[in-house]
Amino acid sequence: MKKFLVGCLVVMVVLVLAGGTAGYFFVIKPTWDAAVGVKELVQEYAELNEQIEHQDGFEPPQDGGISSEQFQRFLVAQRDMRQAMEGELEALEQRLDAMKQEMEAENREAGIGEMFTAYQDLGELLIKAKRAQVEALNRYNFSLQEYLYVRNQTYRALGQEVAVASFGDQAPQVRSFQVPDEVVEMVSPHKEELMEGYAFAWFGI
Repeated sequence: MKKFLVGCLVVMVVLVLAGGTAGYFFVIKPTWDAAVGVKELVQEYAELNEQIEHQDGFEPPQDGGISSEQFQRFLVAQRDMRQAMEGELEALEQRLDAMKQEMEAENREAGIGEMFTAYQDLGELLIKAKRAQVEALNRYNFSLQEYLYVRNQTYRALGQEVAVASFGDQAPQVRSFQVPDEVVEMVSPHKEELMEGYAFAWFGI
């Protein structure tokens, strides 16, 4: 994050020299304000992660499987999160759809630009979703590592990419695993419900 802010400062100096006062008010100040906002957002994420009760390490099974008990806990956690975001989840989904359409039209993956815009437009919304996630994890005895593993395997079983635009140091990196056929069979009947919370996963929640 420090390197990011230093980089912004260098760009700002160049823009000041090139654009003078107008460059400051129309480009530099908004850019700097947004950079500071990103830093604050990441800090708040870290503070919320510290409120998760289960901080013990989670060791994913080597076969990439998830148990029925884990999947059921994930389902009810997602339901609680959707309920907590009722009336606002649609805004998150609309932003996701817009970003995906832009990327598909230009045949590219999510980059800093999309993530930067997401921070500016959706900071408060994402923080609220993160709070809902922390509450659900504590309610259903998830550590963040276990939740991310179950979430990732669940959406991989549906053929979906996850956490494309995640941000912040949310948890130790979770390795990608092959999805066993039994997980696909267990998850598939719940596809419609699971896709109602796909925006959470896409934004790394």
